Amino acid sequence: MLNHMLNLRTPRRLLLYCVLATILSLTLQIGCRSAPQTTFAINRPDRHQFTTPEFVIHSDVPLRPDDPLVQQLSEIQLQVADALKLQQQRDPVDVFLFSDESSYRNYLKVRWPTLPVRRAYFMKSSQQLAVYSFVSSRVLEDLRHEFTHGILHASCNHVPLWLDEGLAEYFEISIDNNVDSISTIHLQELLKAEAEGWSPNLFRLEMISNFEDLTARDYAEPGCWRVQKAARMFDG
Repeated sequence: MLNHMLNLRTPRRLLLYCVLATILSLTLQIGCRSAPQTTFAINRPDRHQFTTPEFVIHSDVPLRPDDPLVQQLSEIQLQVADALKLQQQRDPVDVFLFSDESSYRNYLKVRWPTLPVRRAYFMKSSQQLAVYSFVSSRVLEDLRHEFTHGILHASCNHVPLWLDEGLAEYFEISIDNNVDSISTIHLQELLKAEAEGWSPNLFRLEMISNFEDLTARDYAEPGCWRVQKAARMFDG
């Protein structure tokens, strides 16, 4: 009798197991299909570091001392510090170099969702002076600008916004050869402004406290000043 009962229940049990297994399989498949897929990491690149007393480069690929990026940052640090007679940096500037533009933009969007789209940024906090950019054909140009911000804030207690941006624009193009070089774009903007009867107004520039309020003309005005004049202001 017992054997007969087992024989009757076994097919039913097998059928029940098959039904449960099918339901479980379908549930797992639906769950996998509905799960969000991560395209880009939201972490800063930090797999490799190249460290100097003045800056630390964080990247996902190793950098050699003779890498153009390393040499460029070293050169501009020396040039800015020498031209403006800056004091020794209190802290190094952290440079975070993303391997691609998409990862860079995704990180900024998650971390600072309201920022306008730009190829590089300098961010200052009470804990860190940081520059963010990504590998591109213009990365050296972008880093020259943003890294100048880092040097200034690492060496000075306070840097007015107009002077901060003006010097960054200046050293963005002046590091390579001519110390007195001026951006062609800024020169065209100033010539246009002059034709419209415009005249420089330092007091107006000093009243601007948000970098998003700066216009192309505001960038052009201090950007064409000679470094010697800015240096005298720092000395004062």
